[in-house]
Amino acid sequence: MDYFYVKLEDVTSHGLTLRGDESKHLIRVLRKNIGDRIFVSDGNEMMYEAVIAEIGKTDTHCTIAAMHRKYNEPSVDVTLAVSLLKNPSRFDYLVEKTTELGVRSILPISCERTISHNEKHERLGKIALSAMKQCGRSWLPRIQAVQNFKTLIDNSSHYQLKFILHEKTDSSRTVTSELVLHGDLHSLLIVVGPEGGFTAEEIAYAAHAGFKSISLGTRRLRTETAAVVAISLVLV
Repeated sequence: MDYFYVKLEDVTSHGLTLRGDESKHLIRVLRKNIGDRIFVSDGNEMMYEAVIAEIGKTDTHCTIAAMHRKYNEPSVDVTLAVSLLKNPSRFDYLVEKTTELGVRSILPISCERTISHNEKHERLGKIALSAMKQCGRSWLPRIQAVQNFKTLIDNSSHYQLKFILHEKTDSSRTVTSELVLHGDLHSLLIVVGPEGGFTAEEIAYAAHAGFKSISLGTRRLRTETAAVVAISLVLV
């Protein structure tokens, strides 16, 4: 099944309109025709089963046959706060894979040991959009603006549960062991540090704000690997 993306302003009570690259891919690449049924996400939890009704030069109009709210979405809203990385391609990978796994929002952060402070917001948004369509989600993860570590911690009180990944944590304190204590979990914040790890002061600051220090095992993982593993343990 091929999935497409439609902007909210292009959805009405009469149908929806695919424009630009979405329409071009539908008609010129996939060779879809009038009467064909497709799935279209608005990136805001709604998935439409649509039927192609009219094909124009730059857009394609469809009627809506059925609507599905929170289509292919997890029951837990997970926000991933993760340090920017020295190698941008690794952060690209992180955005792609955690989007596929079901993350709700991605918040790049700057920690004491963060090396890079540059974030290509528009590119990351395109990567998330592509991954959303590839895996058939109805929610487009929001890529937030870069935030300072302490600012993140100070504004985290609205999350039901908060994890900070730390390689020096006792190996018995795992994602799984904590999740079994929260059967009614609906919102979770996972914080992943930079290549050099969090400082002792950062861990203490987070602990004071109610964060639970979590271990992913005895082996030291790259930031992007740790993020993917943690999200997988929660959502898969």
